[in-house]
Amino acid sequence: MANKTQNLEQRLAIRQDWEESERGWGVRPDGCSLHKTVGDCEQYIAKYWGSMPNSVPSEYERPAGEPYHISVSKELYDEMAESDCGMRLYDHSMNRLKND
Repeated sequence: MANKTQNLEQRLAIRQDWEESERGWGVRPDGCSLHKTVGDCEQYIAKYWGSMPNSVPSEYERPAGEPYHISVSKELYDEMAESDCGMRLYDHSMNRLKND
């Protein structure tokens, strides 16, 4: 029974949605990033843009909309908290956001 209770534990995180832009194909959703604070989210985005080339690439990702609070499992929160300033969840791993 303790295992089920543990799975129900939730923590608050900052979620930033992302989208992919690809020349010739357009724009489509591309997962999200999770952060402990809005400051971490801003730092994560700044690091991403800092890693981009000076010219616009044929394919790149960009933040979509404003960051917002969500509840995540303790396990996912702990994984995110161990990261430098956040972690990415791509479309194939978005199911990790669903409650167990």
